Amino acid sequence: MNSLAKVTNTAEFNKWARKMGYSLFLNQFKGDGISVELQYFNGKFKFGVTRGDGLVGDDITNNVKKMKGFVPEVNPEFTGATRGEIVLTKETFNAKYPEAKNRRNMASGIAKRKNGKGSEDLTLISYNAINVNPDFKFKNELEKLDWLKNHKFQVIEMHLFKSIKQVVSFRDEVMSSIRDQLNYDIDGLVIKGNEIDLEDMTRARPTKQIAFKFDPEEIESTVIDVEWSESGANYTPIAIVEPVLIAGTTVQRASLANPNIVKELNLKIGSKVIVSKRGDIIPKIERVFHTPTDAKNILYPSICNTCNTRLVDEGTRLYCPNKDCPKRAYHRLLKWIKKLGVKNFGELILKQLFSSGKVQKIADLYKLKPSDLSRLDRVGERSAQKALDNLLAVKQISLAKFVGGFDLENIGESLVENVVSAGIDTLEKIRNATVHDLKKVELFADITANQFHTEFHALYFDMQKALETNKITIRRRKMGNKLAGLTFCFTGKLETMSRSDANALVSEHGGTPKSGVVKDLSYLVTNSTEQTSKLIKAKGQGSKIITEEEFLAMINE
Repeated sequence: MNSLAKVTNTAEFNKWARKMGYSLFLNQFKGDGISVELQYFNGKFKFGVTRGDGLVGDDITNNVKKMKGFVPEVNPEFTGATRGEIVLTKETFNAKYPEAKNRRNMASGIAKRKNGKGSEDLTLISYNAINVNPDFKFKNELEKLDWLKNHKFQVIEMHLFKSIKQVVSFRDEVMSSIRDQLNYDIDGLVIKGNEIDLEDMTRARPTKQIAFKFDPEEIESTVIDVEWSESGANYTPIAIVEPVLIAGTTVQRASLANPNIVKELNLKIGSKVIVSKRGDIIPKIERVFHTPTDAKNILYPSICNTCNTRLVDEGTRLYCPNKDCPKRAYHRLLKWIKKLGVKNFGELILKQLFSSGKVQKIADLYKLKPSDLSRLDRVGERSAQKALDNLLAVKQISLAKFVGGFDLENIGESLVENVVSAGIDTLEKIRNATVHDLKKVELFADITANQFHTEFHALYFDMQKALETNKITIRRRKMGNKLAGLTFCFTGKLETMSRSDANALVSEHGGTPKSGVVKDLSYLVTNSTEQTSKLIKAKGQGSKIITEEEFLAMINE
């Protein structure tokens, strides 16, 4: 379930609309609820799934059946899905949940309850349908909407306009008056043409329709302090403001992103400011409208409070340049634990181990004994053993995950995977690669190549020490190149590995992983028989469809 590209001002929308050149603009309210897909097989409802991360969502099938607007059966020619928003109407919210502060958050919590309690209070409003049965196709978007109405779905309101100017005027009218009259929350309009473009719907960001978001709600407040949040080497300013209610929640902290923002706003302690929620989620200071004469300047930290090194202010970030700063070392350990997905080995344990000096490097993790953990505060013997067992259970990882786990600044696992895919596919090859070699890698330019080269060499000794423990190893790339010349795309849930590990296996055996169903894709790997857009496209162009088990058999035979 892909999300739409968004625009928030008239100029951006005009640019998109002129590019599309539609003679008829279809406008639907953009429901501010929980996105859901209802899947039907031969006309009968089978699954209800939330958006989740776009690939895997929560199965809320039983809860969906209790919601207003649910349709259990449609005509038998329909095998596909309807899309909609789960909302908690203002009327129900005020009557039954007066103690809650946010309708959307309340709706999300109810929709995902295991016991289904309260699901009958939710309303499902539908806005789209996709049919994979080749014998039954919708002619256009309006026919699709009529089909939903005829099958008794509650549908999101549709308005038709012939010009860009009419769309902009309608949005202004919805923001100023219509929005407040509706019984459910909306945060914009979805604009599209009447023609159905199935290929566009498979894109990560469809281009033929767009979300024309409302201006964020803006409230006046006063800056009473600025705190500096620390993460790894970086110091990020956070404005503390007098509490204000925005979009149903109380806001007391607003991001300032970096020192440049503070300077551009000319912000001071005591400044009167406009606070908004970008996307109705992230509090942000939009502008300063008055600064009294007695306002105080914001004090910037100048010395790292961990290692006493003078901080560097580059404008876009304020950071400690000391590569040996303990704060960086701790962040690297935390990144490693998270990258490997080690459970029950959280900050309660890691902070104590680090503070005591027992664990300073990644290699130190693999020298721990259960007694080292059980003597920590609030850590029993069973918890200690479980944490270590989970750490040691991960014995082999890909080269990209290994290097990425060492927290190279601004270099994530996906960028390291590009290096590996370019043939620089062992630790020693990376060590011997020059900046010139790295600049040839996809997405690597001067700055990235130089930074990767510097960071890698600074940490190479630590990487070697971790491998010398023999508790963690890099999965070797096979020399047979069994998958040479083949391309693979993985979709849906995998049972024995993560998506990144699967892509790494393809690279290690000479193949090329792809994030989508591209032209001439060799294999689509999926454990599901559901007729998803990727599966339909792969079948249509003749790509082979195989299971995870069949994929593993290809490399293990």
